[in-house]
Amino acid sequence: MITAKELFDKMLEGNDECTSTEMMVEFAQRHVTEALKQASENAETKWVKYTENDYEIDKDSILGSYSLKNVK
Repeated sequence: MITAKELFDKMLEGNDECTSTEMMVEFAQRHVTEALKQASENAETKWVKYTENDYEIDKDSILGSYSLKNVK
C-alpha cells in the first residue's frame, strides 16, 4: 500500500494543480478500498446457539482485518 508521502509526491509530479484535499480523498479512497477487500477476504463465521445450524459473521474478524498501521 502506498504511503501518504508517496501518493503526495506522485500526484504532484503528474498534476501541478492538485490540491491537498484531492490528495487526501485519493489516499482515503485507496485505503478504504483495501480495507474492504481485506475484510471480505478475512471475515469469519462463528456458530451461535440460536438453533443447531445458525451461524453469524464474526464482527471482530472484520474489524481486525485491516490494521490502522497500514495508514501512513
